Amino acid sequence: MRIIYFFILVALSFNVVGQRPAGAAGGGNTEVGNSKISGVIIDSVSTSVVEFAAVGLWSNGKAVDGTLTDDKGSFKFEGLKSGTYKLVLSFVGYKAKNVEGIVLKSNDQSLNLGKINLAGDNISLDEVTVTGQASLVEDKIDRLVYNADKDITNTGGTAEEVLRKVPMLSVDLDGNVEMRGSSNIRVLINNKPSSIFASSIGDALKQIPADQIKSVEVITSPGAKYDGEGTAGIVNILLKKNTFAGVTGNVSGGVGLLGSSINGSLNLRDVKWGLTLNGSGRYSYNFLVESENLRESYIDQVPTYLTQTSSNKGVWGRGRYSLAFDYDFDKKTSLTISLANGNRVNGGNGDLITTLLDANRATIYSNTRLIDQVSNGNSYDLDATFFKKYENPLKELSVAAQLSRSSRVNNYTAIQNNFPSDSSLNEGIDQEITLQLDYVHPIGEKSKWEMGAKGILRKATSEGDFYLYNTETGKYALSDLRSNFLDYDQDVIAAYNSFTLSLPKKWGLQIGLRYEQTIIRADFKDVPNADIPNYDNFLPSATLSKRFEKGSSIKLSYNQRIQRPSIRYLNPFIDYSNQNDISYGAPTLRPELVDQIELGYSTFFGRNSINFSLYNRYTDNSIERIRNVVRVNGIDITETTYGNIGINQRVGSNLSFNLMPTQKFRIGGGVNASYVYMDTRTISNDGMNYSFNLNTSYSFPKDWTAALFGFASLPSVELQGTRGGFYFHSFSVKKEINDKKGSFGLGIENPFAKSINIKSQFEDLSNPASYFIQSDIRRIYRRSIRLDFSYKFGKMDATKQRLFSRKKGVDNNDQLSGDDGNMM
Repeated sequence: MRIIYFFILVALSFNVVGQRPAGAAGGGNTEVGNSKISGVIIDSVSTSVVEFAAVGLWSNGKAVDGTLTDDKGSFKFEGLKSGTYKLVLSFVGYKAKNVEGIVLKSNDQSLNLGKINLAGDNISLDEVTVTGQASLVEDKIDRLVYNADKDITNTGGTAEEVLRKVPMLSVDLDGNVEMRGSSNIRVLINNKPSSIFASSIGDALKQIPADQIKSVEVITSPGAKYDGEGTAGIVNILLKKNTFAGVTGNVSGGVGLLGSSINGSLNLRDVKWGLTLNGSGRYSYNFLVESENLRESYIDQVPTYLTQTSSNKGVWGRGRYSLAFDYDFDKKTSLTISLANGNRVNGGNGDLITTLLDANRATIYSNTRLIDQVSNGNSYDLDATFFKKYENPLKELSVAAQLSRSSRVNNYTAIQNNFPSDSSLNEGIDQEITLQLDYVHPIGEKSKWEMGAKGILRKATSEGDFYLYNTETGKYALSDLRSNFLDYDQDVIAAYNSFTLSLPKKWGLQIGLRYEQTIIRADFKDVPNADIPNYDNFLPSATLSKRFEKGSSIKLSYNQRIQRPSIRYLNPFIDYSNQNDISYGAPTLRPELVDQIELGYSTFFGRNSINFSLYNRYTDNSIERIRNVVRVNGIDITETTYGNIGINQRVGSNLSFNLMPTQKFRIGGGVNASYVYMDTRTISNDGMNYSFNLNTSYSFPKDWTAALFGFASLPSVELQGTRGGFYFHSFSVKKEINDKKGSFGLGIENPFAKSINIKSQFEDLSNPASYFIQSDIRRIYRRSIRLDFSYKFGKMDATKQRLFSRKKGVDNNDQLSGDDGNMM
C-alpha cells in the first residue's frame, strides 16, 4: 500500500508540472500587443530605490507576467494589449502592495507609472526579518540566518569558526557540530549536500574559508521539501556570489601562530553568462593536545586500574577549489554547472604512556607507544541545475543532478618500547548520485503548492588492513583476524507535496508530507550479504504562524524526520592505535526516527530583535556511543562502538538576541538550555545541558571596527556519563582602506587561557559485578594571534553591459534566487 501512495505522490508532482500555467496564451488579456507598463519602486521613508523587488502583472484574476526590479529599482512589461491590469509588489522587509486600475486604452501605448512607494514592514509572507540596516542575525518563519559577511571576527578563519558563532549551534574544538545538543544534523552548501561532509563534518568545515561565506541558515523545523535526514535540523552554508558584469575578484589571506591561509576568487560576467573560480588553501601547525585517562574497571568483581597520558602535536592542510558557469537562456530560464574539488591531509605524532595495575596495585604491564598518524582525503562534486520561472513570479521549476565522490585514507604506525609494533591502513570511498525535480505552483496571489521527487544512489566502501611487525622477517605482516571490509549500498527514493497558505488576519499555514523509501545492500567480513531490512517512511510537517503589528510573530511547528547512519557509524574496521581503548562502527545500525514540536516567538523593535523558542524532540531507535570494558588475556580493554539504544528525549529552549543601542554599537548572543533523558531499559541517564555565546562589535571613525566573541558550553549529558564542557573567546580589529576595497586586521584567540581543559566522566554501573568508571582530561592549546588582509579588484558594472563588446544589455538577473549563493 505504501508503494502505491508513493507513485500517487510522484504522479501528482509530474502531472501538475505539465499543466498549462495560469495566464498562458489563449485566455483573457494575455494576447500579445505592443503596449508597455513601466515604473520605479522606492522606499517610502528613505526614498531610495528598492532593488530586486518582485513585480507581478495581473489581469482578470490571472497572472500575466512577472519580473524583478533592476539595480535602479526599475521594471518594465512589454507586449501588452489594451485592458485593465493590476500590479502586485513584494519584497523582503516591506508590506505587499497592490496597484489597482491600471488601464491601457490601446494596443500601442507606453504607460510610465513613475515612482511607486513601498512601505516597510518587519514581516513578509514567507519570512520575518529586520528592516533597515542588515542585522547580524535574522529570524525567518522557518529558519534563523546568521549573516557571516557582517561579522569582522570571521576574517581569515574557516567555516568551523563561523558556525561556532551561530545561535543554536555548538562546535567543539574537534569541529564536531551540534544543534540544540544533537550532532544528527544535515549540512548543506548552497542548499545542496556535498561529498566533503561524508566522513567528517569537522574536517570538511576546515576546507571552507570564512571569507567565502555569505550567511549560515539554521533550519530547526524543515518542511517536506527538504530531505528527511538531519533529525536535529539542517545547517545551510550560503557562499557569496557576484552578479555584476565585468571582471572582478578578490584575494585574502592571513598568517598566525597556529596557521596560515590564502584565498582568491575571479568572476567574469557578461549579460547572459557568468564564470566564477574560487580557490583556497590553509595550513595549520603547532597544534598541541595533551590528555590523561584514568579507568577503574571490574570484571567478575576483580579490578584493574589503568592510567594513560599522551602528548600529540599535529599539522593539517586543506585546499578547496570550485568552478561555476551559469547561462541565462532568457530572463526566466537559466542553467548552472559547477565543479568543486577538496583536498585534506592531517598528520600527527606523539607518545602514549600506559600503566595497568592489578587488584593489589601491582604492575601488570607498562609501555610507551610512539604513534605516527596520517589521514588524507579527496572529494569532488559535479552539479547541474536547470531553473525556469513563468509569467507568475511565484511559479518555478527546477531540475538538478549531482555526482559526488570522496576518498579517504587513514593509517598509523606504532613503535612500542623502542621496537616496531603494529600499523593499519584503512581506505574508503563514498559516492552519491542524485536526481531531483522541484516545482512551485501558485495558488492565488499569495499561496503556493510545492511538489517534487528525488532519487539518491549511495555507495560506501571501506577496506581495513591491520599489520603486526614480524621480528623474524623484519617486516609488517597482514593480520587477517583484525582486518575487515565493508561494501554498503543505500538507495533513497523520495517524493513530497507541500502547501503554503496565506490566511486572513495575518495567519499563515505550511503543511507537507514527504515519502522516502530506503533500500539497503550490505556485505562485510563478519556477515556476508547481511540481511538489513529496507524501510519506508511518511514524514509529515506543519507550521502555523501568526504575524502581529509592529514586527512580532509567533509560530507553532511539528515535523517528523529520519536519521540514517553514516559511514562513521557503520565502518566495522577497528582502530587499534590505542590498544587499551579501541573503537569501531556497527554496519547493522537502523535509522533513528524523530518527532519534534516547536513553539517560537520573535519580536522586532527598531534595529533590534529577540527570538525565543521552546521545543520537545523525541527520538526512537536513537544512535548513541556505547562503551564497554572486556578482559582479554588478563588485560582490560575499553571497546567503543555505536548502537540503537532506545529513546532519547530532549526538552529545551533557546534565546537569541541582536541589539543595536546605537548605530555603531551592536551586541548579540544567545542561550541554549535543555533537559535530556536517555533510556536503554538497562542503562539510563538524564540531566541539563547549557551553552552561551556573545558577539559584539563597535564601529570607530575612519573605517576602524573592533569586535569581541565568546562561547561557553557546560558539560553535556551522554548515555554513560558527561562529556566535558569548554569555552572559547577572541578579539579582533579591522581597518578598511582604499574606499573599502581592501582591509587588514588583527585577531587574537583565547588570550586569557594557556590551554582549554576538557574534563569528561563515563561509567557503567548497571552490573555490580562488572562495571567501569573512567575520567578523561584533554588540554588543547589554542592561544593564537594572526594578521589578515583582503583586497577586491576589478570594475563592477551594474549597468549589465557586455563583457567584451560593452554594448548595452538586458538585465537578466530576475531569475536568480537571491540567497542561494554561488553553487559549489
